[in-house]
Amino acid sequence: MRTSLKAEVLPLFSSPVYVCEDTTMPNIISDIEGMDYNHRPMQGGQTVSMNVLDKLPEFKNWLMYHIEEYVYGVMGIDNTCHSLHITCSWINKHKHLDKSHDHSHRNSMFSGIVYLQTHENCGDLQFLDQSYYMVSPRIRQHNLYNSKQWTITPTDGMVVMFPSSLVHTVQQNRVMRERYSLAYNVFVKGDFGNPTSFLSL
Repeated sequence: MRTSLKAEVLPLFSSPVYVCEDTTMPNIISDIEGMDYNHRPMQGGQTVSMNVLDKLPEFKNWLMYHIEEYVYGVMGIDNTCHSLHITCSWINKHKHLDKSHDHSHRNSMFSGIVYLQTHENCGDLQFLDQSYYMVSPRIRQHNLYNSKQWTITPTDGMVVMFPSSLVHTVQQNRVMRERYSLAYNVFVKGDFGNPTSFLSL
């Protein structure tokens, strides 16, 4: 048996997903319950306003810490060259049996979710790998390197951020109580590239 070999696994070209449970989240349930929602049967409701964070300045300030931590800290984007812009934000309201189909977010670099009111079995967040594989061998034990899907169970105050291109879905809310979450998209502004591939936004 060889015991002297050293090996490492490099998570190259991964899709980093930021998950943080923050118990200091401001409670905004009373603020959002009275908002206007468009509701689609079995798919949940979304606020008519797609810029709800503009109406929740204290909450927005709280959330910016996490956005900066992900974009500047995890993703390593230079904060001396780029500023952050929340392009849109909305509240999701999931009633009993509501769910969300698999989707990604267009016209955005990074997307995020904040769980405002959750319950057991209120609908997990699931990320999906839609890469094509010519063969699919049986997996003895799934992990971060070989899984085709990854599930996160939400809790109050949980912030999740990820590249907007990452496909995700929300499983069915199996309890009678409503689940509330806030979703948002982020773009970075500034000077991109070099003299032969320059872009200023």
